[in-house]
Amino acid sequence: MPNEPSPPRRRGAVRTEALLQVTLDLAAEVGYAGLSIEAIARRAEVGKHTVYRRWPTKAALLLDALQRAWATDLDHRDTGDLRADLREQFLRSSSALTEPPIGPVYRAVIAEAQSDPAARATLHERFLRTVETSTLERVTRAQRAGELRADVDLAFAAEVLCGALYYRHLLTPRPVDEAAIDGLLDMFMAAYGSRSRTRRPDAVGG
Repeated sequence: MPNEPSPPRRRGAVRTEALLQVTLDLAAEVGYAGLSIEAIARRAEVGKHTVYRRWPTKAALLLDALQRAWATDLDHRDTGDLRADLREQFLRSSSALTEPPIGPVYRAVIAEAQSDPAARATLHERFLRTVETSTLERVTRAQRAGELRADVDLAFAAEVLCGALYYRHLLTPRPVDEAAIDGLLDMFMAAYGSRSRTRRPDAVGG
């Protein structure tokens, strides 16, 4: 019996995934400035209207492609040790932000967003909000588990945790290395950690 054709929804999902991968591959080759919907369509061997039906702008397409590439790096582990889990996630994120395709393309999208309000809104809605929400969910679970003080609202704290690292990476020449991440987490745990659980393991006996 001949193979039955895939349902339209499945074919659409496969094509979307293929277009996102082509976008990342091409962005790594030519950079943000050299990227266009037309070039992506040519590389994917589809009509440009196929791309525009899914993404109205280049920025929207790039952000979806970045989110796909970075999906696992946005997730926080939950081992029961908040500080260790945040540290591991921030190290993964730092590595991703310094390497292609994510790093160069993300910096270019940030630059585009400064002069394009629509791109800025898309950046926040499809990417930064995901980062903030993921971090907030992880610290909230830790709060419920007793690792963090129960009398504080962690929404702003989660935003500061993410924002400090992104600021250093995007706007300064200083590295987002282990020392920077440890310093940030030390301040966070000193401010919000439960008194019985704020000391770092390597500080015991010191």
